[in-house]
Amino acid sequence: MPRVTFIHPEGTSGDVAADLSLLEVAQQLGFPLNNDCGGNASCTTCRVDVVAGLGNLSDIDFDEQDLLDREALTEPYRRLGCQARVLGDVIVQVPEEKWEKSSSDQSQEVESPSQ
Repeated sequence: MPRVTFIHPEGTSGDVAADLSLLEVAQQLGFPLNNDCGGNASCTTCRVDVVAGLGNLSDIDFDEQDLLDREALTEPYRRLGCQARVLGDVIVQVPEEKWEKSSSDQSQEVESPSQ
C-alpha cells in the first residue's frame, strides 16, 4: 500500500489503496483539502506541490494541464489533488495560502440585534 503524506501543521499521513486521487486520500485520512468544484478539475483549490514521489502519481492529463497552464501554475511539481492518482509513496505540501481562513468564512459572523 502506498504511503501518502500531507505536509501541513498537523502532519497527516497514512497508508492507502493505490489508484485513489489525492483528494480521495485526503478525505480518507480526514485531511481538509479544499475542493471548491467537488473534484471536477474546474478550479485549483485542491492544488498541491509534490515534494517527493512525483513519479508515483498518475500522468497529468490534458484537462489538468490546461487548467494549471491557464492559472500560470506550470511547474511540473504542481498537481491538482482531484486528478493526481496515487501509484506509490508520495509527499505533498499544501501551499500556505490554502491554509488561511477565507475572508468569506470570517465575514459570516452574525451580529445579534440590539434590544
